Amino acid sequence: MGNQGLGEINENGEMFTEMCSSNNMIIGGTLFPHKRSHKITWVSPDGRTENQIDHICINKMWRHSLLDTRNKRSADIGSDHHLLIGEFRLKIVRTDTRNINTSTRLDIQKLKNPNIRQQYRQQLQLNITNIAPHGNVDSKWNAIKDAFVDAGSKVLGHQRKTKKDWICTTTWEVIDERRRKKAAVNSARTRASKEAANRQYETLNKSVKRMCRLG
Repeated sequence: MGNQGLGEINENGEMFTEMCSSNNMIIGGTLFPHKRSHKITWVSPDGRTENQIDHICINKMWRHSLLDTRNKRSADIGSDHHLLIGEFRLKIVRTDTRNINTSTRLDIQKLKNPNIRQQYRQQLQLNITNIAPHGNVDSKWNAIKDAFVDAGSKVLGHQRKTKKDWICTTTWEVIDERRRKKAAVNSARTRASKEAANRQYETLNKSVKRMCRLG
């Protein structure tokens, strides 16, 4: 497992290590030296029990690609688990993208405008006029297709993708408040203050989940 693990191993941990051993994998969270607070991945609802039960595993063949593993306590993920992150170093293979079709939809709604529709006709007629009369069926088809696409790109343009907001402003305000309570839990100096802040955080977390379900 490594020398940097946190806590005592239990039956589930033994089965987990056996699975990793059988599949030639290593447990990243046990390899890198960090403060205890950066190894904890789960905190009980009462804030008293802390443990390292979430892990990032990697095949031993790629051991040197894993540079670090630690938690991010400040990340507000609405869970009693801390966000676990890993830092990897990968060598990306270059891909030839010259023949990849990255077509997008034309904004055909503009054709409802008589002026734009006339401009499109004129551009399309110009493109078709410039098509060479000779060639086989495939080359003629490609030339005609390119004429339509070129006219559409020049006159109509492409559709813009817009994302619909799925969380309302009120929900975002509650999420911001939950994030502040999360920070208060992490910065609490005493057990009592930590438990009080954790109860407030759990209340806000339930509110956020309920509001997201309602849309």
